[in-house]
Amino acid sequence: MTTPPLERLATLLGGVSAPGSFSAQRKAPVGDLRLEVRGVGPLTLPVPDEQARQLGAIGRPARYGRGERTLLDPRVRDTWEIPRSRVRLDKRRWDKTLVPVLDLLGRDLGIPSGCRLEAELHSMLVYGPGQFFAPHQDSERDDAMVGSLVVTLPSSFTGGVLVVRHGGETATYRSLKGSLSLVAFYADCRHEVRPVKSGHRITLTYDLHLRGEPAGAATSGVPPATVDAAAGCVDDHFTTALPPPGRSPDAAGGDPPRRLAYLLDHEYTARGLSWSRLKGDDAVRAAVLREAADRTDCDAVLALADVHETWSCFEPEWERPWYARRRYGRWDDDDDASSGEGGSAEADGYELGELVDRSVTLDYRIDPSGEQAGSLAASVGDDEVCASTPSTDLRPYASEYEGYMGNYGNTMDRWYHRGAVVLWPRRLAFAVRAEASPSWAVDQLRARARAGDVAGAREMAATLEPFWGVVARDEQRRGFLAKALAVARALDEPALAAMLLAPFRVEMLEPGHAPKLAALVDRYGEGWARELVDGWSRRPQPWAPGGRDRPTWARSLPRLAEALLAAGGTGASTARLVVEEAWRWLGGEIDHGRRLAAPSHRGRALGELARPAAAVLEAAAVIAATDLRDEALAVLCEETDDLLPCLTALSRAAAALPPARRTAAGLDAVARHGAARLEARLARPPRADDDWSVEVPPGCRCRLCDVLAEFLADPARRSLEWPLAKDGRRHVHGRIDGAELPVRHQTRRTGRPYTLVLTKTAEVIERDRQSRRHDETDLAWLRSHEGSGAGPPGRAAGRRAPRRAPPP
Repeated sequence: MTTPPLERLATLLGGVSAPGSFSAQRKAPVGDLRLEVRGVGPLTLPVPDEQARQLGAIGRPARYGRGERTLLDPRVRDTWEIPRSRVRLDKRRWDKTLVPVLDLLGRDLGIPSGCRLEAELHSMLVYGPGQFFAPHQDSERDDAMVGSLVVTLPSSFTGGVLVVRHGGETATYRSLKGSLSLVAFYADCRHEVRPVKSGHRITLTYDLHLRGEPAGAATSGVPPATVDAAAGCVDDHFTTALPPPGRSPDAAGGDPPRRLAYLLDHEYTARGLSWSRLKGDDAVRAAVLREAADRTDCDAVLALADVHETWSCFEPEWERPWYARRRYGRWDDDDDASSGEGGSAEADGYELGELVDRSVTLDYRIDPSGEQAGSLAASVGDDEVCASTPSTDLRPYASEYEGYMGNYGNTMDRWYHRGAVVLWPRRLAFAVRAEASPSWAVDQLRARARAGDVAGAREMAATLEPFWGVVARDEQRRGFLAKALAVARALDEPALAAMLLAPFRVEMLEPGHAPKLAALVDRYGEGWARELVDGWSRRPQPWAPGGRDRPTWARSLPRLAEALLAAGGTGASTARLVVEEAWRWLGGEIDHGRRLAAPSHRGRALGELARPAAAVLEAAAVIAATDLRDEALAVLCEETDDLLPCLTALSRAAAALPPARRTAAGLDAVARHGAARLEARLARPPRADDDWSVEVPPGCRCRLCDVLAEFLADPARRSLEWPLAKDGRRHVHGRIDGAELPVRHQTRRTGRPYTLVLTKTAEVIERDRQSRRHDETDLAWLRSHEGSGAGPPGRAAGRRAPRRAPPP
């Protein structure tokens, strides 16, 4: 079986390494380090015990960073910090020792030739007996910062070992008797200071900055055959078709991948990501990929990768180490806390099983020229990602365990930050960037069309079809739809225009879009526009872009209709298309609301449709669509009481309209119809105190429900004892609770079957009284706001209301 190209590439690059490590130690004589601490005076090296105690006395408890917070917690970091403002160094003398040692440490870390390390003092730290710093990761506080330097002064102490970890490797560093110990490590390495057992550990901590530019090609030490093989892997990757989505791996007919994302070993910040500041093996591997990209006519960019993995796992059973027991009794071996602004998280410490799921999101930052490409976030699939070092060998910045929950759980979610090199064929450059930034893509299409290259714009737009429906629907940038409408017209190709606009929703239409939408209809015809608007209206989504749902959008229909009329030409017919779609949606919502069994849910649902209904009627009046208005009125003014919650709320919503607009929209007729229905209800005699009849809810008419209906309709019968099996009792319970009937149901658990006892409550009478009071209030309001207008409402000749589904 042939090894997939990505596996070959990961193995190949895994064998490419730079001459350096993630951490290194050098020693230096103490003679050139002359320092004085305000409040203590000049330090003697090795530091005497008395002076060490004085340093601890003037120090302040050291803080640490977690996310954007700076915290003080001795269970995480227990040490004394002396700020650099109190430390005075003879810099000229010290640099005679420090600069040459930094050159050696840079070589140890694999810093590229032509670059050098510079050290900036951060603070002095003093660790007394029992003090420590739990595993943590330093933040890159400057764009040029790549690592940290710890200079341990000679003094009398035991313990206090510095442990540095990265990529599954661990390095342990102890102090050097009679000499300065200088330990350098990359900033994304996790490290800790184990507890001091006796005496005082005193250190100077520095930020390491990388200066200069690499001299020569980073691949100079890589065999040419390796670069050739990498180029072959890249070429194979972009020419091997993938199986279609949802098909078996052996299925044919798919397209080749559009990207290749190689995950680097180190973590980088957005401001610190640079081709010239890649760390260790990352630098040479990235250089190999860049050369392979040039040979295969591909672009290459640097990116930040957020990796999320879900694993099956098992809870740890081993005994936890000292700091696990110290902090809340729950730490594990690699708990961490960031010493700067960068975030961090506790490690999980669980035994991982199988990988359940993985997602990788890229944020492109640096293009091949070294310029920032901006934020172009995009998700990539497993068939586009490879790594020589699996994420499990690295430290997650966050993890979350889900215990067994019956049908899921015993899983561990882990999140990682990693650098990445991303490649794509130059012929697909537009499509790749478009997938990451739909708004950018529309800008490029518009610029190409404005420049007169409509054919080129069409060719570019055609490459969007495989993914446009997914990425464009989530684009939130302001003005996106307006630009897309303009580009769709400029393409002068109905199929491409429809594809470009298909992902949008009708809720995104605003009055400002009217001229462009009308121009589109003028270009492509009403049939094309009807299909487009119908698709916008039917597109299901759990939320609407821009925070507007359908009812909220519907309230803006009159202004949208006015704007479309003002656009002239086909604006009037376009407005009718939009209003028709709005009424189709509203009619369906009314049907749905009327079928709700629970009165409270039904009343609330229909009441919430009042403002959209008023807007639809008003919009129909704006465009003089009397037939559409009458069709809506025929539904709203049916001879039934179930729409009263909507009618009264609708009349209140329309009260602020000018009388002429209210009359033209038929809203006066709605108000009169509502008043007539209320008068008819109030004309009925009030319920007698001994009338216990309950209105039978619509719905099921099975044998059990027939018995229930007979009991509910009986005005003299208040209780029913009903021997009934479990399934029957459950069904009756559901009918009573679902319809919010004023009936208490209890089960007497004696005999077989058990007896279901139903009892009508006093709420039967109280509900009737409350309903009359509400009707009186609504009728009084309607009468006080009566106005002149249309005649009695009724069905328009030749028009039928939207077909209603039968009751459930």
